[in-house]
Amino acid sequence: MSLKYFMSGFFVKLITGFDDTMVHIPILANITKTKLGRIAFSSGILIAITMAIVLSFLFASFIKTLPYFKYISAALIFFLALLIYFDVFIHKPKKRVEKKFKKIKRISAKKFLKLLSIGFITAFATVIDDTIAYSSLFLGQSSNTLYPILGIFSATLLELTALIYFSKKVMKVKYKKEITTFGLIILGVLILKGVL
Repeated sequence: MSLKYFMSGFFVKLITGFDDTMVHIPILANITKTKLGRIAFSSGILIAITMAIVLSFLFASFIKTLPYFKYISAALIFFLALLIYFDVFIHKPKKRVEKKFKKIKRISAKKFLKLLSIGFITAFATVIDDTIAYSSLFLGQSSNTLYPILGIFSATLLELTALIYFSKKVMKVKYKKEITTFGLIILGVLILKGVL
């Protein structure tokens, strides 16, 4: 049973984080060329995702007080899938964030905290929509809460590893938007069916 909740957290994070990674890679490429810089930037992303998990847990606690909360949660997931498909969360924040950081000169490895802050701000701008998807993981019994959180963090570490070591290859993946949208639709169906 715990594996089911772990895998649900892992799956949801992979799907929702896919489009965010596409935003983070070009920003990261523009502000640092060093491995230490990429690690600092990724650390900022990790902190932002931790905050998103806390917010999604609080949001789920609120949703659970409503009647037909599973239908409401599934409807929010389907709505999120539509917003991603029509580029509401992918390109618009990307342009805004890139414009904000365009004037920053290349940051050395010594300015680790500054890069961490930039990673956090960039991630928070793109991960805030993920709280809706994460909240669907916390609609069950509170005793199972730890497993999806571990799943989210495991997928996050995988994505950050790809960001640090394989960013050029990740950028070449086709149909990014469609993959994310399809994954969210599957998530919504699983919620309606009571699987999650």
